[in-house]
Amino acid sequence: MKKTLCVLALTFAVVAPAFADDAKTIAQRLDDKWIEAFNKKDAAALTALYTADAVLLPQGVDQPIVGTENIRKFMDQMVKEKLENMVLPVAQATMIDPNSLYQAGTWTADAGGQQIKGTYLSVVVQDGSNWKYRADTWNMMPPPPATTGSASTNK
Repeated sequence: MKKTLCVLALTFAVVAPAFADDAKTIAQRLDDKWIEAFNKKDAAALTALYTADAVLLPQGVDQPIVGTENIRKFMDQMVKEKLENMVLPVAQATMIDPNSLYQAGTWTADAGGQQIKGTYLSVVVQDGSNWKYRADTWNMMPPPPATTGSASTNK
């Protein structure tokens, strides 16, 4: 009996930290990785934060961007944007089940001497041992003026 209790206690001690993080902590850690990759202009690292079947719906894009290859193409273009000092705080995050959550918040960045901002909503899932974005959408408030050739690609 003592041996069983010891095994259970040790198992709980090892497993409990994995469940100790709340949705907001998990979401903010992933968003911090996103900001770090964005600041480094690392499209590959940004793409790696999304599941293979992820869907992006960014501001100004008329069709969903689906899957790793298409997300990478999008990220290659996005890192060329002249954005600095991006901030991506999590306002709300809720666990859907033990392996998925949704988060919502605001973002801000400096673009050409002016501050721009918007909102975002993401679905995050556990993919192996990592948390990744499965669905990610964001907008700019107020929306940018219509231009030809370039859509706003901020998160």
